[in-house]
Formats: sequence, C-alpha cells, structure tokens
Amino acid sequence: MAKPNLHTVAAHAGVSIATVSKIVNGVRYGISEATLEKVLASVQELGYRPNRAGRGLRTLRRSIIGMAIVDPSPTFLADPFTTNLVAGLSNYLSEQGFGLLLHGIKPKHVDASFLVKENVVDGLCLMLSGSAQLRLQNTRLFSTLSHPMVVFQDHAAEGIPDACFVNQDDAGAARELARQVLARKPRTALIVIPDIFWPAIELRLEAFWQTLKPAGVATKIIRCDESNPMAIARAIEDAIERTGLPDVIIGANDKIAIVALHLLEERGARVPEDVAVTGFNAFASNDYAGLDLTTARSPAYEMGELGGKLLLERLEAGRFEKQEYTLPVRIVPGATV
Repeated sequence: MAKPNLHTVAAHAGVSIATVSKIVNGVRYGISEATLEKVLASVQELGYRPNRAGRGLRTLRRSIIGMAIVDPSPTFLADPFTTNLVAGLSNYLSEQGFGLLLHGIKPKHVDASFLVKENVVDGLCLMLSGSAQLRLQNTRLFSTLSHPMVVFQDHAAEGIPDACFVNQDDAGAARELARQVLARKPRTALIVIPDIFWPAIELRLEAFWQTLKPAGVATKIIRCDESNPMAIARAIEDAIERTGLPDVIIGANDKIAIVALHLLEERGARVPEDVAVTGFNAFASNDYAGLDLTTARSPAYEMGELGGKLLLERLEAGRFEKQEYTLPVRIVPGATV
C-alpha cells in the first residue's frame, strides 16, 4: 500500500491540497472547525505523518514562539524595557531549543499582521499598547488563533481562554517612590509620561496621583514623545514656563528623568535642593552613565524569562498553573531625592 501524502489526505477529506498543507503546518486562520476536524480525521484514518515529525498531528511542534509587540512607534525595539524583556524571553527559548518570531505591529493593524494571518507558531507572547478597550479587543483577536498565550504588562481579563498574564509591581513601586518624594514636603509636582498608552504607565500614574494628591501636593501631568529627547525637553520646558519650577519632577521612566536632569542643570536649578527628580526602570545603562538617579529597578529581563518558561510548561502540561504572576520592583535610592 502506497504511503499516504497530501494528495491522498485531500481526496479522502474532500478538501483542497492547499487546505491540508495549511493544517499540517499549523495554520488555522480562515479554516472552519468543521474542515479542521474533517482533515484531522482523514490524517488519523490514513496514518499520514508530516515529514517533519513522527508525532500525532495535534502535538506537532515547530519549536517557534511568536512575540507580538503592539506599539505605534517605528523604533519600538529602541525602548530599553522592550529590549530587556525580549532578550530574557529569546535567551530562555533559545536554551530550550525554541526560536522567537518577533513582530512589531501598529495597534489598529493587528488583524492584518503576519502572526494572525500566518499562524505558524506553537504559542504567543503579547505586549500591547493602546486603550484598555483596544488592548482587550486585540487580545481577544489573538486568542481566536487557539494558541496558548502569555500577555506581558496587562492584567487578566474575562473571556480570554488559555492565557497567562505576567506583570511587574508598577503600582507598588510608584507608591514607594511617591512616599520618598513626600518626605521632602513638596508643594508642587510635575509628572511626565509618554504619549503612548501603556497599561504599566497608567498604573504608575494612578499610584503617583493617589499618593501625592491626599498629601496636598498640586500635581500636573503632561505627556511627551519619549522617543525624542528634544520633544521630552520641550514638553517639560513648556510646563515650567507656564506654571513655574516644580518641587519635584517624576519621570514615568528613566529616559524622561535623565532629560529632566539635563534641563534643570541648564537652568541652574540644584537637584535635589531646588527640584527633586525620580525615574523608573534602572537598567544597566544608568550604571554605565554614572547616574545616581532615584528610581525603581524593573525586572524586565526576568519577566521575559518567566514568560518563556510558563509558555513552554503550558505546551507540555496542557494548561497554565496560574493565570497571573506579578514580579516585585525594587526601589533604587539615589542622590536626586
């Protein structure tokens, strides 16, 4: 008896060869559940096995994990949080014999992205910007691909099956930074955040606001293009020109805080005597630059490692042990508060 191939499976299932080829290569996008079941039944009955593996079709592995970074910025990989998280994820997967398929996607173009249309991975990792509604919409879209997912820096939502959410304690660290600032008894504060909506930034902002406001600190919030140091400086300068020099400048990340420090130096303002400054993330580049910034150390690399570990464990066990994990964020005392 001749060994079954794509042609015999297609004839047996009553579908096209292209449809069988898609299914045996793990592509599910655009294929109905009825067609999928029909092809799988024919594969089993005929004893067909793809050349790449001798395992059952439902457990066929390509050893590839997809990573979707939904970010409107064309320079998304220049962000140190993103690069650290992706490095942790990629290095862990590589050690386990898996590859990482990385895609930057604009928030409103998710449905047309390669990872959706050509669903050729074993599992997915997501990091999403945008409003809460848009993030939920895009997470649900990815969940229809029927792959296990790890979502970074967002919290568990209803109606998202087979997903695990990995976060850092942004709110807790922001509250602690705000308490350190309050020890200086400030009257005014300027909080500077990116103009891209990231859930982690929103958590930090809410924690800063809820801690400073009850203490009577007059707090102003401004957004800036964090990808451009000149745009950051211009936004801070405009705020100072309108309302005067604040007692504290809180940067939503270290890049913003560092620009603020340079700007204050140019204006002849003393830090922290005239203006205190805080940042957030504390990546290694701060140490190389010799900065003594009061900030919080993000475990972005460890988050990437954990996400990879959880996803591969899910592929073996068939389910995630927990739905949500939150890693601690350590405060780094410095000379700027």
